Amino acid sequence: MTTSEKQPNIVMRFIQDYRMKMLIPELLVVFGVWYLAPQSLRPVPEGNVYSDWGLLGFLCQPLYFIPSGVLVLITAFTLHGIYPLDNYHEGKISTLPRGAVLMILLSFVLLPMLVLMQMIGYFMTEATEYMTRNEFWERVESVGDLLFYAGPMFFVGLQWWLLIPVFFLSQAVDGIHKIAHHETRNVKFTALMYILWPVSIPFFFDPVEIIAMAAISIPAFAFYSYIRPYYTYVTAVHTLTFALLVVSTVLLGQYLPLLNYWWPGTIPPHVPPKIW
Repeated sequence: MTTSEKQPNIVMRFIQDYRMKMLIPELLVVFGVWYLAPQSLRPVPEGNVYSDWGLLGFLCQPLYFIPSGVLVLITAFTLHGIYPLDNYHEGKISTLPRGAVLMILLSFVLLPMLVLMQMIGYFMTEATEYMTRNEFWERVESVGDLLFYAGPMFFVGLQWWLLIPVFFLSQAVDGIHKIAHHETRNVKFTALMYILWPVSIPFFFDPVEIIAMAAISIPAFAFYSYIRPYYTYVTAVHTLTFALLVVSTVLLGQYLPLLNYWWPGTIPPHVPPKIW
């Protein structure tokens, strides 16, 4: 007597094929953008983050009658069309999913420059598989992940000082997964890049932001451990890292961010008194 596995329903199949489980970290990025640039919620004529960009603003956000923050939220969903296309490209599925193609096209219509940046990031993650796996290309792959997942943080947040800590963040998150999958040529160097991420945080963020990062990460880590229990020790390392960051914040709170303490005005005010 043979037993057949229970097939997922159409909703769960969609969630699996389009990797909608990844929306948790992506939505954290989206709301991080709103926190940094709440004017992205306001459409013309009140203005948004691209109001002073002239014609370039129409390339960044052609649909000016929709707030850019809302467009970033929608694009977080539509960009998931890349996953079934990736499965088709790799031969995992035999039929090109038309819905995925339409989702990608819609993403370009909504925010062409942002999606272009994220597509470049996606291809950077793929380049390592075709080139070679060494310290340099592994760093390129990690930055590609950064552009694909955190592109909105750069493109809508428009905070230059995010470049350094978020660069190390991409190296940290992608690097520890490379260690877990035995996909790195140099474990010690990859681990060093991970350590540099929490070390960089106190230089650029104030105590409230660091505590908020730790608090927001709790449900993200819990969800990730649920969907991928074999990554539990990886999320345990992340949790320990944030715990040490919180302790350091308590001890150094009055001096943070360190760049502003040493060189006043280096990091400009970026959070308004009231978001709403």
